[in-house]
Amino acid sequence: MFNFVKNYLAKREAKSEYDETLKKFLADGKLDEGEKKQLEELSTKCGLTKEDLVDAHKKAASLMFKNISTDERITDEEKKDLEALMGYFDLSPKDFEFNQNNFNKFYSLALIDRGILPTPAHTGLNVIFKKDEILHWLCGATLKKQKRVTESIGYSGLAGSVKIMKGLRYRVGSIRLAPQTREIMVDEDNGNFWMTNQRVGFLGSRKNFTFPYSKILSFELYKDGISIHKEGKEKPYIVGLDDVELPAAILSAILNK
Repeated sequence: MFNFVKNYLAKREAKSEYDETLKKFLADGKLDEGEKKQLEELSTKCGLTKEDLVDAHKKAASLMFKNISTDERITDEEKKDLEALMGYFDLSPKDFEFNQNNFNKFYSLALIDRGILPTPAHTGLNVIFKKDEILHWLCGATLKKQKRVTESIGYSGLAGSVKIMKGLRYRVGSIRLAPQTREIMVDEDNGNFWMTNQRVGFLGSRKNFTFPYSKILSFELYKDGISIHKEGKEKPYIVGLDDVELPAAILSAILNK
């Protein structure tokens, strides 16, 4: 019993030492050949098996993904280093805290920063492209508009009453009906929001628009959509989106060319 406890404590201490050494080596975001050799020598000296190190390797991969995602940009070099670490430790994305959607988004944003725009397939988009037109963005969206609605009827204006005798009062002043109104955003149609190297557009079952970038006066971002002000149109086109950052980055990159 004593030997069992002694061996257990020794292995736990060895695993802790390996874990801390691995974290230190990954401080620069990668493992070089010298560091790999030191880790292998440490595990051999401490008698640690591959199974003993699985948790440490998963934690290291999770930490690395968290670190490269901090600035919401994942470069080609960071992508390569993460893939190399996963290969060295024989891990797949499902083995550690990895978010595929965030990876795709942050990697795409890093490419856009370098002027490299995505070129997704346009399957399902019933639009005839022009000569040399290239699709850069396609997603499901809603076309919205502002609508004024009346919520309730209240009273406004000065009013009062004067007591004449018990049970009888004389009312003075004026009373007028005052509708309480406010503006809300409502959906006009569901469809696809798309951008090419030549124009921007929305295609729904009832509503659609498309125009070249030269017609855009400005655009504004909201947490759940984007409004585009077109030259010659009083009200903007308001497009509801699940993710605003990527299409906004693409639109900005195209307009700033």
